[in-house]
Amino acid sequence: MRKLRKHRNHLIPAAAFLLCLIGAWLGWSTGSLALMFSASLGLCYVLIRLAVSGRVWRRRPAPRPADPPPLHSPRTVARAKVDPNDTDGLVEQMLAEGRFALLLRRQVVGNLGRQQFRRSVAALREAMALVPDGDVVLGRIDEALDDGKLEAEEILAARGRVTRVQRFFLDRYPVTNRQYSEFVTAGGYQQVTLWDPSILPAVLDFVDRTGMPGPRYWIDGSFAAGEEQYPVVGVSWYEASAYARWLGKRLPSDAEWVKAGSWPVPLSPTTREQRKYPWGEIMDRSRANLWGSGPLRIAPVTAFPESVSIGGVYQLIGNTWEWVSGDFRGADHPQHELALPAAMKSIRGGAFDTYFDNQATCQFQSGENPLHRRHNIGFRCAVGTCDLVLSRPAQGALDVDAANEHGDEQDERDAVTADCIEELHA
Repeated sequence: MRKLRKHRNHLIPAAAFLLCLIGAWLGWSTGSLALMFSASLGLCYVLIRLAVSGRVWRRRPAPRPADPPPLHSPRTVARAKVDPNDTDGLVEQMLAEGRFALLLRRQVVGNLGRQQFRRSVAALREAMALVPDGDVVLGRIDEALDDGKLEAEEILAARGRVTRVQRFFLDRYPVTNRQYSEFVTAGGYQQVTLWDPSILPAVLDFVDRTGMPGPRYWIDGSFAAGEEQYPVVGVSWYEASAYARWLGKRLPSDAEWVKAGSWPVPLSPTTREQRKYPWGEIMDRSRANLWGSGPLRIAPVTAFPESVSIGGVYQLIGNTWEWVSGDFRGADHPQHELALPAAMKSIRGGAFDTYFDNQATCQFQSGENPLHRRHNIGFRCAVGTCDLVLSRPAQGALDVDAANEHGDEQDERDAVTADCIEELHA
């Protein structure tokens, strides 16, 4: 009924047209000139009416109004300045900023009390996953990995290279907008010591859409509302490196990144097992935010939990490419010779707009100008276990109250690395 009411202005003229045709035929059949004349006038009227209606039907709909610009979160308020002589206050501020790795550095850890040390270690274990030491094969070896195993002759034929990696910690998730905002509001873009001296003149150009220091796609120094847990993008390799340095971390190397995802295991002196994807040897697009399998845009870092690696690292494949520390020289390209337009840094993992499966494997390497600030490149951080103090000494500066506690508690060691290894095998 609603459709009839909607189109009644079109149905009535059509019915009148039919009646006029019938009247004209009857007038011609009976020889009634009056009836034929009346029907002809009716036909002319109906034709004119239908012509006007036709123009209405063909009229294009009015264009949709432009979508309103996205709302942005209020700019994060900088934390109140702490007295440089207030050690406890400085430690609490750094913990709130997520700078636990810096607190566990040998140069800093002596300033921590027992509880502060334990909280720093707990934050490390929650935010980062341990990747044990061992060998990993780099290169274009994806075809050889279809069965999950690598023979020595296959590595040689693919011109792969075996690299030794020392144990390290890697962020479980890519760096988020909220985490990066701590760096921005703390004045990270103004702290000269965090930046490569050669790039200092370019730091003034690392601004958002409104000219404020920060990622390229932010507005007024802040990210879009509701995107706190989205990976930060629109940052150059130099911005990612400065942020990592501020935390007391660094960008992972190519070998470290590949090892975290492929999780190689030696089977014999000439055979090793190495995964093509963090979840196995077969592409499963339901596990990663890639072209055709996701929302066609960046997703939160907690999305696609099935992407997790054996070691507990998420979204190594898909969502965003990730900056790593190494240079891209085209060594992994089949021809091993690429004419690069400029010095480039390595990126890995693929992104939400990656179409080809062979570009979304643990082994695939691409490159990007380190100054570019792309919409689909983010990063995560790493730190070597050898760079951190992971156990509390029996006595000393780590615990000013040690003399008042029992001897067995004084001899306690947290043994973080051993605990993490046990968790991997649990």
